[in-house]
Amino acid sequence: MRRTLLLTGLVALPMGLAAQNAVPATPTGCMQDVGTWYSGATKAAQDAARLPGGKSPDYSALFATRTAKLKECAARFSVERTSGAELITLASLDSQAGLDSLATIAVNRRLAEPGLSEPDRAAALVAMIHALTKPDTLLIVRAEPYMKQLDAMSDAVIMDKLSAHSNLNGEYRYLDVNDRIRQHSLAIIALGRKLKAASAGDRSPGAVSAFTLLGAYANLGEVYADLGHVDSTFRVLDQAIADHPEISAKDADAYLKPERERYELVGKPGMALEAGHWLNAPAGTRMLAPRGKVTVIEFTAHWCIPCRNSYPAMTSMAETFGKQGVQFAFATEFYGFIGARKNLDADAEFAADREYFVVEHGIHFPVAIADRPPTPKFGEPYVPEPNSGRYRVGGIPQTVIIDRNGIVRRILTGWDTGNAERMPVLLAALLKEKTTSQTP
Repeated sequence: MRRTLLLTGLVALPMGLAAQNAVPATPTGCMQDVGTWYSGATKAAQDAARLPGGKSPDYSALFATRTAKLKECAARFSVERTSGAELITLASLDSQAGLDSLATIAVNRRLAEPGLSEPDRAAALVAMIHALTKPDTLLIVRAEPYMKQLDAMSDAVIMDKLSAHSNLNGEYRYLDVNDRIRQHSLAIIALGRKLKAASAGDRSPGAVSAFTLLGAYANLGEVYADLGHVDSTFRVLDQAIADHPEISAKDADAYLKPERERYELVGKPGMALEAGHWLNAPAGTRMLAPRGKVTVIEFTAHWCIPCRNSYPAMTSMAETFGKQGVQFAFATEFYGFIGARKNLDADAEFAADREYFVVEHGIHFPVAIADRPPTPKFGEPYVPEPNSGRYRVGGIPQTVIIDRNGIVRRILTGWDTGNAERMPVLLAALLKEKTTSQTP
């Protein structure tokens, strides 16, 4: 039986879709129906947000409903009764609905069909890679052999190669696996040199988004910065412009300028953390100045899973190096929720943050909690809280390492597992450096 979902706080569904009684006969038809609904509902929610007193669209609720509709679609079709290209659409339905095992079965059935052309086989490999590209380091590596098969094909399927590498690169970026980010970024850059970025609004076959190409350079630059090679980071960002002069200065700046500004902080004085609420700090604390001690600042959040992955190493390093004079601090902000608890005021969230950081994760060094920045009106740019703004935080966790002279020495974006080995080496080296004399 088809489920009817009621979304509170959302606009009414488009009447055309709600009135449809015909059940799509193919996975493609079902996918198209869901796409039509999602586009219409999203546009209606955005239009409503622009009205006086309108609220920002609840994209999470819209996406949850989309996923439920995709599950309904997928349940109507069986792998055994599906064949040809429809198997790939069915795999996409299953994958987007979270039914990954069914997706791989559908793709394998397609790959086993005799007489597949190179484009058909490439489409099947892309579907398999997408099905396996999940935020799980054990699962995602299973996609790599399929990626090798796709890379071995001719450039007649170059767009399939680009799609698969981009998908893998994005997920490895979320998982913070630097070796794989470097691998797939370099592959995208090499493929991109054979292509040109599409102009704004171009959705024609073969059109490549400028941001798909620029993202590879930005990701590669972040890897080099993590390793302390900021000069290489700047060379990579410059190379993006040289490789793709067809990308407008506006688009290039939108993607690359924040990266450049962040890493330009290396070699410059670090800035104090300021917040109205602090955990693990004396009453009345309002500021932590990064001078006179080697300082490690991590920008984090209670909802950030990659941030959480850094906590064991960070607490261990704080135990070891804190005794040698290194000061550690987390920087976060109020979000108005934590876990399933929503609409929290500052006092309630402060108590919840204490439970999360201090009790649950054993964080024993200062945690600066900034006030929540004003929610921008729909269509207006987001303005970060001051600490994040000063340090040009683009994604978290972001870790800033500052020497005893107050100079930023390294900025790490994400939490690659190698950080737990590299950071102690850097901290030990910084402790051996002499402090320059200060002019009164």
